[in-house]
Amino acid sequence: MKKRLTALLILLLVFALAMPLAAFADIGPKPSVRVTFTGAGGREFYATLLSQASGTGPYSAEPGRSWGNDLEENEPVRQAMAAYQDPDGFYFLQTAWQCSETRPLAWTYYPPVTYKLLVYFPDTGEFLTSGVYSRYAFDNYYTVDLADLANGQLILRKSYDYTWELVSLLVRILATIALELAVAVPFGFAKKPFLRPILTVNVVTQILLNLGLNMIAYWMGGLAFMIFFWPLEVLVFIVEAVAYRPLLGRRGGASAPLTTIYAFTANVISCVAGFWLAQVVPGIF
Repeated sequence: MKKRLTALLILLLVFALAMPLAAFADIGPKPSVRVTFTGAGGREFYATLLSQASGTGPYSAEPGRSWGNDLEENEPVRQAMAAYQDPDGFYFLQTAWQCSETRPLAWTYYPPVTYKLLVYFPDTGEFLTSGVYSRYAFDNYYTVDLADLANGQLILRKSYDYTWELVSLLVRILATIALELAVAVPFGFAKKPFLRPILTVNVVTQILLNLGLNMIAYWMGGLAFMIFFWPLEVLVFIVEAVAYRPLLGRRGGASAPLTTIYAFTANVISCVAGFWLAQVVPGIF
């Protein structure tokens, strides 16, 4: 029976690890670049990202191939922006958005990998550009002050909320550990010889699991997070079940089947609770 259970878990892990290939299909979420503006002084302007490559996804530098943008009904602006000659040879991909201090540039489908920000003011014909930047995460956030130039160039300041990510990471780890310690009570493990190894094992597995999932979400996005979540959870269950056998058995005489059932139950309950909390507090979970 034990061999069959082990074989089943291994097959499940292999199958789950093969699933991430689907994350790269076109149906999955795409990287994004979002730029929030300040210092516009109420002026109307258009903004886009000039690309180091001549095309990305459906976007191309080839004239007449504009795709899903605010230039489709404003040909004079499109022509003016298309005529802009970038000194570094970056390409205008025939797309731009009308922006304001309350309306950011949001390139959410195949944005360039390496880019420069280009801002155009139709009322004066003035152009402002930035230096060269590259995507630093799956979802890239910047803030730009249009009144603040350095050597005549706009400055893109990263505005990814790392502090909130750290807070949510710590909350997830602590909540999971608390749940798994609570599950230990009905199994008769609410004693010091049991709680100490359970706490130690959970601290290690939950820190590694949540750090790994956070990095996956940061670099690859939410779909990859969900795809990797299951095989990593199965792996955590296997590690905990294997670790609990000698630790709980040697310290308190717990049987191997009981420690395995506890590891399975604790992980199932923490997963279910996590998905429920994700609906209640989406910013944390």
